[in-house]
Amino acid sequence: MTLTATEAPDSQLLTGMLDTMTDHVFLLKVEGQRYRLVFNNQAMDNFMNQPREGLRGRYLDEIILDATLYQIIAGNYQRSLEAGKVIRYEETTEGFKPLPLTVFDTRISPLTGEDGTSRYICGISRDITARRKAETALEHSNQALKLQLSEIRRLQQQLQHDAIRDPLTNLFNRRYFMESLSRELHRAQREDYPVTLMMLDIDYFKQLNDDRGHAAGDQALMAFSQMLLAQMRNEDVVCRWGGEEFLIMMPGLPLATAHTRIEAWRAHHSPMKIALVEHSVSLRFSAGLATAPEHGSSPDKLINAADIALYQAKNKGRDQLQVFQANPIPR
Repeated sequence: MTLTATEAPDSQLLTGMLDTMTDHVFLLKVEGQRYRLVFNNQAMDNFMNQPREGLRGRYLDEIILDATLYQIIAGNYQRSLEAGKVIRYEETTEGFKPLPLTVFDTRISPLTGEDGTSRYICGISRDITARRKAETALEHSNQALKLQLSEIRRLQQQLQHDAIRDPLTNLFNRRYFMESLSRELHRAQREDYPVTLMMLDIDYFKQLNDDRGHAAGDQALMAFSQMLLAQMRNEDVVCRWGGEEFLIMMPGLPLATAHTRIEAWRAHHSPMKIALVEHSVSLRFSAGLATAPEHGSSPDKLINAADIALYQAKNKGRDQLQVFQANPIPR
């Protein structure tokens, strides 16, 4: 729509139109280092608890008495004047008592009067307090959700850990070992490599429990487990099979090589000296070796073969390593 000169709106009409706005509209004249308010709409009067036109004609430093807040506001006006363009920023009423704490999204622009020399600052401020509160609440909710998700992940990891680990020694448990052995045997059959098992039992462990107590027995099991784990390869799976019995899976390790390695380890660690809280003990162990596919191609058959070899080691006087023999020669 195009207005003719006679239809151009007068100042009263423009003022009435601006007074319908809920945003704060204001115009300040630059007078040296000071800013004088020459116009503001009714929304701004209402917010400042002023009578109609109660602010007009007053200088900004007479309205904003807090020196820090005044410097912030005047600094923004100066930036706009120096830039010669619209600038946008957020500001609050912090320090401007007794007004409630309010957040404004403010746009200001430098203007020049009809005389070509007078300078003005025209501004519009929109109350975004509710939006900021909602954003802050959402951020807090997101942070709380992140913490909850982090805790859920931690619990899931803990559950996963508990599902596959022995609670005392932190070695793998029987369930995990059986699943791993089944997978490894299938892979070994496809790729044609051996899988060797060692079943190991601490000799006379019951006597240790009886003499020193179960707490000492638990300490010995934990220390023995860590020393055992330290001697195995990264690809080996070390399991607490039950009580003082351990089962180790050694993928890709031929029986002869496994036998040499374990005997060398036994030479240095049997007896194995374990330092407990109040004393130390010396542990000896018996072990049995069996390998797939020579001694069995299924988990149950291979474990049974290693168990028989362990029994043979114990039957021959303990503190030794035996390889599975289907029909051992009687001594």
